[in-house]
Amino acid sequence: MSNFFQRNLKSFNGVLAIIFGLVALFLPGITLAALGVYFAISILAGGVMQVVGAFRVKKHNSHWYLLLIEGLIGILIAVIILSRPKLLATVFVTIIGLWALFLGITFLFTYFKRQLPAFSNSFLLVISILSLVMGITILVNPFESTRIITVIIGIYTLAYGIFSVVHSSRNYM
Repeated sequence: MSNFFQRNLKSFNGVLAIIFGLVALFLPGITLAALGVYFAISILAGGVMQVVGAFRVKKHNSHWYLLLIEGLIGILIAVIILSRPKLLATVFVTIIGLWALFLGITFLFTYFKRQLPAFSNSFLLVISILSLVMGITILVNPFESTRIITVIIGIYTLAYGIFSVVHSSRNYM
């Protein structure tokens, strides 16, 4: 049971992102605040898993601190969202844009610093570019319609979740 838990723990963040992406795509009429709370819980759970994972790979991975930083930032963002749910409606889109920019930069850094198999490396580059484009687009022009933003966020989060699940099933040190 413990081995099963350890193997599946790696993809937990990706599964949460896939669920969030599907909800955003198929139920865009859901309120932005409700999506934000779910998003915060997903980021919190993912951040905790990333912090735990960072300490688990510390001896084997010289870039473990990047995972730790990403996890701590995720936890901080989640706590801010959960502690101010009414404020969330006005800043949620900006937080998503900043999150996408941070992940895009992190993934791009990882793309240039690590040698992964061709598929993972190519997918990492695509996700990093998608993250950067989405983050910049949201921050520069957050659109008028929350439905459009929700669908775009859903597409992005679904792609990120699929990458996380696929990438976590491989053991890179």
